[in-house]
Parts: sequence; structure tokens; C-alpha cells
Amino acid sequence: MIDYLLEISYPTDREDLDDLVSATLYLSECGGSSSHDDSEGGRLVRAYFESVAQRTQVEERLVVREGLALRSVDRARQDWLAHYEQSLIAIPVGCRFIVAPERALIRDSDRIPLVIPQEQAFGTGSHETTALCLEMLEGIDHGGIRGLDVGTGSAILAIAMSRLGARQVVAFDNDLEAIPPALGNLQRNGIGRESLLLFCGTLSAVTGAFDVVTMNILPEVILPMLPDVRNNMISGGSLILSGILISRSDEVISAAGRNGLQYIVSATRGEWWCGRFRQDS
Repeated sequence: MIDYLLEISYPTDREDLDDLVSATLYLSECGGSSSHDDSEGGRLVRAYFESVAQRTQVEERLVVREGLALRSVDRARQDWLAHYEQSLIAIPVGCRFIVAPERALIRDSDRIPLVIPQEQAFGTGSHETTALCLEMLEGIDHGGIRGLDVGTGSAILAIAMSRLGARQVVAFDNDLEAIPPALGNLQRNGIGRESLLLFCGTLSAVTGAFDVVTMNILPEVILPMLPDVRNNMISGGSLILSGILISRSDEVISAAGRNGLQYIVSATRGEWWCGRFRQDS
């Protein structure tokens, strides 16, 4: 793709031109602009357009103004996100995982790779709450189990369960916008739909009992769901709760206990708390 730039130069002491340029760009289809002043009293404004026609309209409005110098520049669009991702490194998490935005960043590692692009706001291994969940998961034997990820976001926890050996994982989110990135992450990590079922919906659509359940959300969402979550767990099954501030951990432990979920162990990082519970029938 091409960025169509218009470079606009004028003296910094010409407030009339400053106002004119700002107003013209504001009323145009400009996709964005930047400006800087040089040491010789000049100002350079770079305005970005999606098409030549959009840029031409602005040129025609400004070209007759004395004191303005205009220059058109066409250049290949920079993929700043790609540049940003390439500057990142793979992040070891716990004892068994390594998380990276691109598989190429993972080299010579015996760890389990999780490829999750950093542009997604739905959960990456770099956030404390997600890292805590991953560390809790790696302490559970996943051989042949069924896993459930409630509020899956990027699906990183569901993918981790599958990678640890789960026979089947079900993951869902009630935010429709989370599903396409999550599906992309399944493909990036080579996870087939037959082993990881992903859908947009609520817990009411889930059937069967699960050995391991993860919920990395918020206490306001977690607590009302605990009775139904317990009913979707096998006797002795594990529940991992995260997305919880340390200051609210006692509240969560108490609520879990009232719903027949026995507190087993917890871990903290920064201001965040993560706990593991067992279903007591």
C-alpha cells in the first residue's frame, strides 16, 4: 500500500498560515499529520492521505497562499506494527512455556511455544495475570483431560492446555470481536478445531464435565458464575482463577468455598493474585 504525503512548509511566525493549514487539514480527508520546527524559523507539516485525489484537494486549497511551499511525496506504507513486533523477544513463562508474537523469534528452545501477536488486547503471556495462569497450568497433568477456558480472549490458555496434552479443550468468549484473533491464534499454533472448540457465547451453552477450568477475567464476572462453573467440573477437577487483585483474594477464596470449591494454592505477581481450587463433591 502507498501513503500519499503532502509536505507543507512555512515560517513559524506566520500564525495566519498556521491557522489556515490546521483548518484545511481538519476539514479534509487527511488521515493524520505531524509537524516540527527547524532551527531556521521554518515549520514542516506532513499530512497523510489514502489517495492522490484527497491530497490534491488540499493542494488546490493551499497552493495560492503566499509563504507556503508544497511538496508531494509517495512512499510505501510502513507496517509499524510489524517493526514493533520484530523488536520484541520471546518471553519464557514458568518452567515450560515460551511466548512470542512470531514463531521466528523462538529459537533453540525446549519450551512449549505459544505464538500470540502483541497487538491483541485480549491476553498475552506478558501480562502478570496470564503468566500466573500458565504457571498454574503447567503444574497439572493434562494427559487426556478435557479443559474449559471461560472468557478466552486470545485463547492463549486454551492453546496452552492443548499443548500440555489435553484431549479436548472448549473455549468461549462473549465478546464477538475476540473470536477472529483467537481463531488466528489457533492457526498460528497448529491447533485443530477437532481438539479445541472455540465459540462466541456464554457458559449456558457448555455441556459436559471438565477436568480443568480457567477463568482469567475479573472478580465481578467470576463470582456470579462460580455455581455454574462448579457444575461443569468433574469431582476433584481443578479451577484456576486469575485477573484478581491481591486485595480481593480473600473475598474470592470465601466465595469459592461457599460453592464447594476447596482452595489449594495461590501465587502473586505485582498487584495480581491467582488461585487454584478443587471441586469437592
